[in-house]
Amino acid sequence: VNKTLRMLELTQIQHFLVGSDISGGLSFEQKKRLSIAVEVAANPSILFLDEPTSGLDARSAAIVMRGLRKIADSGRTVCATIHQPSVAIFNSFDTLLLLKRGGESVFFGELGEESCNLISYFERYDTTPSIRPGENPATWMLTSIGSGTNASDASKFFDYAGAYATSELHKECLVGIGEFTSRISDSNLISFPSVYATRLWYQSKQVFLRQAKVYWRSPNYNRNRMVLAVIIALLFGTVFVSQQVPSTEGEMNSRVTSIYITAFFVGSSGFVTVLPFFERERNMYYRHKASLMYDHKSFMLALLLSEAPFILFSGILFCICFYFPLGFAPIASKFFLFYWFVVANIALWTFSGQMFVANFKDAVTAQGFGSLLISMSSLFAGILIAPQNIAPFWSWAYWAFPLHYVIEGLVVSQYWDDTTTIINPTINGPYYNFLQDPGTKYDCVTVSCASSCCGTAQSWTYWRFGGAWVVENLGWNTLYLVMFIIVTKGLKWFGLWRYNFLTK
Repeated sequence: VNKTLRMLELTQIQHFLVGSDISGGLSFEQKKRLSIAVEVAANPSILFLDEPTSGLDARSAAIVMRGLRKIADSGRTVCATIHQPSVAIFNSFDTLLLLKRGGESVFFGELGEESCNLISYFERYDTTPSIRPGENPATWMLTSIGSGTNASDASKFFDYAGAYATSELHKECLVGIGEFTSRISDSNLISFPSVYATRLWYQSKQVFLRQAKVYWRSPNYNRNRMVLAVIIALLFGTVFVSQQVPSTEGEMNSRVTSIYITAFFVGSSGFVTVLPFFERERNMYYRHKASLMYDHKSFMLALLLSEAPFILFSGILFCICFYFPLGFAPIASKFFLFYWFVVANIALWTFSGQMFVANFKDAVTAQGFGSLLISMSSLFAGILIAPQNIAPFWSWAYWAFPLHYVIEGLVVSQYWDDTTTIINPTINGPYYNFLQDPGTKYDCVTVSCASSCCGTAQSWTYWRFGGAWVVENLGWNTLYLVMFIIVTKGLKWFGLWRYNFLTK
């Protein structure tokens, strides 16, 4: 790598960010040299370039060609197409293949010192005008064969392609090709144990180090989602600071609704935020994979290890700003159980966003399909429509979409054994009738109750969700969320392995 940096004169800018047209960064010429350096770092035996100097001024083109000259001098073959080169650039090449319109060969051979071989070859034909002193050989040869803007009249009556086909130069080329092909045998074939230059563990290590640096250098992505998690937590958590202990049905309902809204906002914002970021990383992965630098397994592992700390940190920030203001029990087991479901919620939506981008052309398309998943999850999370009120036809959606498992885990983890008194249930209301019914699991509480019948936070939770949300489900909820995350990773693996949306 260091040798490549020196070869292409990139040492002075080796610590610069590549950037973009919007954020700034490297110049167009520097990006060209960097693209060449990325390929050279893979140690190829031959390097193909398509118009490496196009769009560059004279100074920038000279820098690029100086780098290519150094690459050629290091023993690698450099094959480049080029149009309208200057004298200095044209004379930097060793060998020229000149094609006329129609793809016919007009010249193939070594240029020689100051293009002397090319000039002597064409001037042997009487129809070729002599090159003037100081004239660019590239312009002169194109004019001579009738391909330039000022094509000579003689080129209309002389077939340079036909002349080359019967020339000694062409015969020497065929002899050289025959010598190369005659040497081909099974014994001298070059083979490698893998298409990649390094083993999987080394690829994974280096890709992780790079990806970790990318995440660290992406404050807009990481800072925004962490700040948003804190804002959402404080916005809804501080509402209950003055009354941390619920005492009525309305207050219980407000807390459950707040849990639902915050989980939905944090998850959906994480999904939307990751789309453009992962699309940029995915497109870079396509280029690196095409260069056989590493495969999708290394890329996926690096993403997971780089993403995990920020997910965990975002989760702890949210819990600190939301858990305690809401008045939840200061018990470690309950706190960390709540924290687990918060982290699972952030992770599943973040990884879902990556999955959609891996399988669709761009972030816009991924967001369209992802919005459907978010909407269905929100609708059938068990809050807008209680589980017992969902139509039988749509019951599959309640069990299939992930947000229900998150909300159930967050709610049940706090209220499954909460004996906080819920006073004054609405007389003859659904919850009051539930407590009065002798056939139900919970009865009226009379201790510390100012009315004839009181409930508890535990019994209200059980009634509110029709007995479907119970502490025994937490293990199954955890299993579902883990499996959902694994499935998203699997589908992302398939998308990265199967598709390349940069292919034209």
